[in-house]
Amino acid sequence: MQPHTNRPDRTVIAARPRGDEAELYDRHHRELMRAVSRHVNAGAALIEDACQYAWLQLLRHQPDRASVFPWLYVVAVHEAYRLSTLERRELRLEALATGSAWETFIAGSVTLEDQLEALEALRALAGLPDRQRRDLALFVAGYKYREIAQLTGGRTYTNVNKHLTKARAAIRRSEFS
Repeated sequence: MQPHTNRPDRTVIAARPRGDEAELYDRHHRELMRAVSRHVNAGAALIEDACQYAWLQLLRHQPDRASVFPWLYVVAVHEAYRLSTLERRELRLEALATGSAWETFIAGSVTLEDQLEALEALRALAGLPDRQRRDLALFVAGYKYREIAQLTGGRTYTNVNKHLTKARAAIRRSEFS
C-alpha cells in the first residue's frame, strides 16, 4: 500500500483494489452523471469532473459495495458544489480584470476633491432641521410627495413640498458659501 495525500495536512492510505472497479464504472457511471446533473446546476464539464473525482475516491477508499452508488453520489455532489464555488469566484475575478470595475475596489481611487465635496454635502445635510432632513432623505430614496406625507405622520402634500423646497434651498446656499 502506498500513501496518497488527499490534502496537505493529512495522509490517506489507499485501500487495495478489489478488481471490480471497471465493472462498477461501466454499471454506474452514466446514472451517476445523470443524478449529479439533476441535483447540481452546473455545466457538463464540471459535473464530469466531480464524478471522476468520486471514482478516484472510490479507488482510494474502497467503500462497501452494497452502498457504492449512494456513496459515489454524495462524494460527487459535494465535489460539484466545491468546484462550482471555485468557478463562480474565478468568473467574478475575470470580470473584474477585464472591466473597469477595479477602480471601485482600489483604495484611494476617489480623489481628495471628491471626498471633500462629499463631506461638505454631509455637513449641509446635517445642518438641516430634522423634518427637512427626513423628507429629503425619503425623496432621494425614491418616495413621492404623497408617500412621504403618509410616512411622516399624515401631513399634506403642500407641507412636504414646503419642507423639501426649504431643504434644497439650504443645501444650495451651503454649496455657494
